[in-house]
Amino acid sequence: MRHLLDRLYQLCGLLAAASLLAICLLVLGQIVGRFFGITIPSANEMSGYFVLASTFLALAPTFHFGGHIRVKLVIERLPALIQRGCEFTSLILAIALTAFGTWWCVALVQESLEFGDVSPGRLAIPVAIPQSAMTLGLGVLLICLLDSLVTLIRGRPLPYDRPGGLMEE
Repeated sequence: MRHLLDRLYQLCGLLAAASLLAICLLVLGQIVGRFFGITIPSANEMSGYFVLASTFLALAPTFHFGGHIRVKLVIERLPALIQRGCEFTSLILAIALTAFGTWWCVALVQESLEFGDVSPGRLAIPVAIPQSAMTLGLGVLLICLLDSLVTLIRGRPLPYDRPGGLMEE
């Protein structure tokens, strides 16, 4: 199971990186296209959608590999048992908030599909597509948070608490 979850987080990271590459290619295409009088329809709109995808798809791998900012100035001075209690509490709160956000994102995608919402640009892009990337990113973050909670309950070290995170392994 550990291997499968790590691969899921890495896949989301790769999809986020692919979204950033797509933004780069769109901008480059717009720049080069100007020299030849060619424009890419809805390039700005698509770039915005790729920003959304890269942001949300990168949440879980960034959390899992220790890339999010954590203020440990106070907590690391507490006894180990209280540290674990603080970690447990913060994971429970994060799970609750992420589950709430994921729930509403699923509802948003369903509503967009039901009403056939499309973007207002020259290309009629179904808005459920970028909304799905957002929902997927939040859903995988929720899985990652639950994974961390189970790891904490089992008394194992959390991946993001290891020196250097998992990137050094």
